[in-house]
Amino acid sequence: MRQQLLDLRLPPDYGHGNWVRHAGAEEAQNRLALWLVHGGRLWLTSGSPAGKTHLLHALAAEHPHLGLLTIARSDAPPLRQVRTWLAALDSRASWLVDAPAGALPRASALALFHLMERAREMHRPLVVAWRGDADALPPECASRLKALERVDIAPPGSDRELAAVMEAAARARQWHVQPDVIRLMLTNLPRDLGALMEALAAFEHSSLAERKRLTRAWAARRIRAMREERQPSLVSET
Repeated sequence: MRQQLLDLRLPPDYGHGNWVRHAGAEEAQNRLALWLVHGGRLWLTSGSPAGKTHLLHALAAEHPHLGLLTIARSDAPPLRQVRTWLAALDSRASWLVDAPAGALPRASALALFHLMERAREMHRPLVVAWRGDADALPPECASRLKALERVDIAPPGSDRELAAVMEAAARARQWHVQPDVIRLMLTNLPRDLGALMEALAAFEHSSLAERKRLTRAWAARRIRAMREERQPSLVSET
């Protein structure tokens, strides 16, 4: 009897063992190492997806005194959100705050402002990880965020580093992806970590829906289908 492939959306394992140290993250990691010893208030950001969430989770797993807060977009009253967040941080000595990339609802942005203020008043070392346009935030939140020391993390630059990060991300999500599938993607898709991870997630989901193994041949067919949908003339000429 053939074993059925189940679409089980398991939470990612963001352990330190799945984190890939690459050149783009070197400076940020060194600065966070100093923060662990000396404290401070940092804004960890990037121009594109670069692994900030994974890095914060890896730090929290290695250092139990750190409180890790993952913010969800919400229109709930700001002070109510702050009370919930403070309860989740549970009086930890230092705070890691992971905010969703892009525009934040006004209520969540104001709640983030109040949380940064509370960290300052309570003398809590703080890291806020967020990627987006600070000038689009409410003025008080934008001002407080820009007052933090900005630390930029860059995505992996080389194919070797991109492949290593993608393989680690697949392991973290318990996806069974062969290295030749990743090499195929790097050759045929834009060399952007966010786009590559989005495509990999779509491949994994589609292969499970079709009850097919995510092999190089299957992935090649999916890439050809993507090209047909977006640029049919390119496919017909080849």
